[in-house]
Amino acid sequence: MVSVGMRRRGSAMNSMKITALCALVALAAYLAGVYDRSGTHSSERPGPAVTLATSASMSPAPSAGSPSILGDDEVSYVCPMHSHIVSDHEGECPICGMDLVKQAISAGTADSARDDSAHEHGAQVAEHKPSGAAIRIDPAVRNNIGVRVEKVVRGDLRRQIRTVGKISRIDPTARRNISPPTAGTVLTLSDKKEGDRVSSGELLFSIGSDELFALEAEYQAAMSGGRRDEALSLVSRLSEHGLDASQIAQLQGGAEPRLPAQVYAPQDGFVFIRRGEVGMAVTDGMMIYSLGTNSRAIEVIAEIYETQWGWVRDGQEAEMRVKSFPDNVFTGRITRVEPPVGYTTRTLEVRLRFDTGEEGLTQGMFSEVQIKGELLEDAVSVPAEAVIRTQAGPRVVLRRDDGSFVPVAVRLGEEIGDRMVVLSGLGGDETVVVSGQFLLDSESNRLAGLARLGAAPHTH
Repeated sequence: MVSVGMRRRGSAMNSMKITALCALVALAAYLAGVYDRSGTHSSERPGPAVTLATSASMSPAPSAGSPSILGDDEVSYVCPMHSHIVSDHEGECPICGMDLVKQAISAGTADSARDDSAHEHGAQVAEHKPSGAAIRIDPAVRNNIGVRVEKVVRGDLRRQIRTVGKISRIDPTARRNISPPTAGTVLTLSDKKEGDRVSSGELLFSIGSDELFALEAEYQAAMSGGRRDEALSLVSRLSEHGLDASQIAQLQGGAEPRLPAQVYAPQDGFVFIRRGEVGMAVTDGMMIYSLGTNSRAIEVIAEIYETQWGWVRDGQEAEMRVKSFPDNVFTGRITRVEPPVGYTTRTLEVRLRFDTGEEGLTQGMFSEVQIKGELLEDAVSVPAEAVIRTQAGPRVVLRRDDGSFVPVAVRLGEEIGDRMVVLSGLGGDETVVVSGQFLLDSESNRLAGLARLGAAPHTH
């Protein structure tokens, strides 16, 4: 009896072991059906064929020759709670069991869209380096977030330097010194004295010069002797010594070669200084008259940052604005570029001169100075506001011909006015987003991040 009981108990235990083993096998089979190798949740019960995707534009690109999972503008079904659960027919979500909702999507990837764009526009567009996933947004949403676009421009740009200047000196009477063109003796002298007004073209003084008289005789001899080339070379020398065209014509007509060098007032103004008397010996370059004008010479010192040192040189045009005179624009030029001294400020000083009759300008005033630099030819540029600066480097958001948006990496050059020069990454015929680009770039990065994570399901 004991033996029979023990056999029955052993048989019962074996039966329990078999039952437990079957349960473990069933559980393992169930788990194997629920989680595939990529960790994607599925179900053993009959259900829809499910594809994971955050958006059609971020799905992995199909290999060459392989069919696409979803065709262009096909109807698909998505879970309202888990947008990455996408199916090609009706059914239930394998995660939450909700019915899948019908929607129309556009298939494509950043790479395939880039290939299509390259096919349409050639190799220039193929240089684009997308830094995120391509996205599409509804036109109504686009208007709500204020998306604005502008064309990329290829053309010449004038370098402009905007800086702050300070009026360092004011010459109350901008003067012009008048000197004889040759050494000799003062034959005539105007009776205008200091403070008297003079008019442009008014005779101030005349100079008799033995050297000039000899040149006049030599010129007449060359003309009478038929030495035309020699006579032509002497004309320039006569002009340098102060003879004007009418006097040279008199010599050609046979006038006595004793014509003096006559000096006239080059502009309207007044006599600031008068030196010399009739009969006084003078040398070329010696000041006889100093004429003042109604304008004043304003000297301004401005600082140029190190990155713009190569843009400035003597003689460049400049404009100045002063807050006290908002309607006035003063024009002038660079008179001197100071050599760099010290390494504390890393700026370069330039001196500018502005001639103006404005009497309200005073020494020490600050002003806004704009220097017109050299021309940068055939440059590709975008509005400065279109550039997104990130730790990984600058980029812009392109709007492509198919209406999608994609961020692309660019290499920047200098900033000229309100435009940024692009050295590489754009060809010059694209369209970039200038407002709302940060939202588009953020969404593109989010989709690209989900794609890299295998479209992991959301947790609730």
